[in-house]
Amino acid sequence: MFKKCQSKCQADKHLWIRNSVFYYMVELPNENGKRRYFVKSLHTTNYYEAQEKAKIMLETLNKKDYEAKAYVLAAKIIMQKLVFDKDTKSDGTEVIRISSKNDPTVLKSAFEIVAKELDLSTLPKADQEFMQTFAKMVGDYLISIGAIPQPKSNPNSNHTIKEIMESMLKKAGNVKSVEQNRRTLITKMIQNVGLNIDDKYSKFYQPDIIQKMCDNITAMNVTGTVKRNHAREIKNLITHANYIDPDTYKTNLLNLIPEFKKTRKTERNPHWPYTNDELKQIFDPSNDYFNENPDMFWSVMVGLFLGARTNAAITLQYADIVNIDGIDCLKFQDTHPIKQLKNDASRRTVPIPKQLLDMGFVTYFQNQKIKIKAKDTDFIIPHCQTESGEYNNKFMTRGFIQYIKDIGITANNPHKLDFHSLRKNANQRLEEAGVFETFINDIIGWEGKSTRQQSYSNHDLIKIKEQADKLRYDFLQPEFDYWRDVMSKK
Repeated sequence: MFKKCQSKCQADKHLWIRNSVFYYMVELPNENGKRRYFVKSLHTTNYYEAQEKAKIMLETLNKKDYEAKAYVLAAKIIMQKLVFDKDTKSDGTEVIRISSKNDPTVLKSAFEIVAKELDLSTLPKADQEFMQTFAKMVGDYLISIGAIPQPKSNPNSNHTIKEIMESMLKKAGNVKSVEQNRRTLITKMIQNVGLNIDDKYSKFYQPDIIQKMCDNITAMNVTGTVKRNHAREIKNLITHANYIDPDTYKTNLLNLIPEFKKTRKTERNPHWPYTNDELKQIFDPSNDYFNENPDMFWSVMVGLFLGARTNAAITLQYADIVNIDGIDCLKFQDTHPIKQLKNDASRRTVPIPKQLLDMGFVTYFQNQKIKIKAKDTDFIIPHCQTESGEYNNKFMTRGFIQYIKDIGITANNPHKLDFHSLRKNANQRLEEAGVFETFINDIIGWEGKSTRQQSYSNHDLIKIKEQADKLRYDFLQPEFDYWRDVMSKK
């Protein structure tokens, strides 16, 4: 939740606070009756630094906004001065084109406006549409006089579905793992309607094909959110083809795609914490899994004691293990492209609970750093990356998740049991130890349910350390003693 910064400074009217971090927020013109905002993090908790950054942001945005408005006004004035020719197509449609009889000075001014790279995003939709129409008319004129070449586009015979898809994915700029997931999803949907990804796009661009794909999505036994994701990829293909060749590929097929409702949070199957018996089974010395996979052991420890989500737990770097005023801590921060923290509350510095320290967590990685001559920027869990340097999203599913399945741990209800369940265990142990919710938020990395929890319940490390040390699994101490000795020899 954002909280308004109460100040009378001109820049401060756009300053908002969320979890003590300052944001720049400005309202944009309404679109279809909906309010829109431009929001950008200023990446600071210092008021004076935020104020200076907001002033710069205000000047930059205002300059771009005023420049765009000025060019729209200029384009409208030029439009009134232009002379047009009217042609009639064979189907009776009337076409209006810029005439060659125009004053060269007026034409030159029109060319200069079209050539200017403007940010029109803050302008009303009507102005954006006018500028698009203006640019197209000028472009058509330049093509007619041979000033720029005619676009070579014959989509019905040249473009394949794969070409449209790859162009779309390239423009999206996703990380490779996300890009590959999208590519796989689209390819599968295409194959399910009897097409091949190398077929001509014109085969996909048919009402019956789009309808068949939508019927397949509707029939899927998955959540509404998953159905929305599938439908969105169909929309993306249609929209991107229109972007490539708007004259040939219209967007009217979008009307065939139904709206799938998001799965409500109350309808989702929540994660379930592991029972004490299940935890004892996981760490049972007779299971040799952690002996062969020490990196997985420590990743599970981070989830169990600090409630870290999967990405945060396995992408820690050596520089993230710090000692602040004599307190050993872990810093969860997005200092690398593959680190994908969920929100601002996830970015935190947390004292390491005593029971985890006693197991030799810090000592183990200090020794590893020396042993392999690692740099501060190296990951403590090297397998968090693939060979190509992308985030290894299969590390946990093919490791820990497969391990608990192999030893027979499965949910006996609709709830989920996976790595995220360890986060539930951490929260549960803190609650049972009588730790206040605001401290749990600091340790686990939750935003909190109220403005008071999010913005006013800030605690220093010493106090958080006192509460974090209450997070203990005494019933697992025999197992922890065993694994401490095993890990000390690695």
